[in-house]
Amino acid sequence: MLDGIDVFRISGARMRQLAERQNILAQNIANSETPLYRARDVKPFQFDSALLRHQGGLPALRLAASHTGHLGGTRDGVTVTADRANSYSEDPDGNTVNLEEQMVKQADVLKAYDLATLVYKRGAAILRTAVGSR
Repeated sequence: MLDGIDVFRISGARMRQLAERQNILAQNIANSETPLYRARDVKPFQFDSALLRHQGGLPALRLAASHTGHLGGTRDGVTVTADRANSYSEDPDGNTVNLEEQMVKQADVLKAYDLATLVYKRGAAILRTAVGSR
C-alpha cells in the first residue's frame, strides 16, 4: 500500500540495502581468521536509481547489457562486491578483513539506518496529519 508513495518506497529500499550490508559486514567479521577470505561489501545506495525503478503501472527501467557478463548479480536490488580496493591490508594468509574497518562500516550502517527510519516515520506522520488523525 505505501510502496506507491516515493518516500516510503525509497526509504524502504534504503533500509533493505542497509540490512544486507550489515549482513555482509557480519560475515566478514565472522571470517576474519579464515585464510584467503576476501572482505566484501555492497555497492553504495543510489537514490536516482531507486527513483527510476518501477512506479505504479509503468514498466521499470532496466539496464541493458551488450554481453551477459557485463552486469553483476544482485539480490533484492543490492549488489555485493569484493572489497579489495578499499581494504587497508592483506594478512600473510591472504585474508583481507580488517576488524577496525568493519567496525567503522557498521557504525556508518547504524547512522544511515537511523536516518532512513526517521524519514519513514516522518513520512508516516505527515500522511496521518493529511488524513486527519494523530
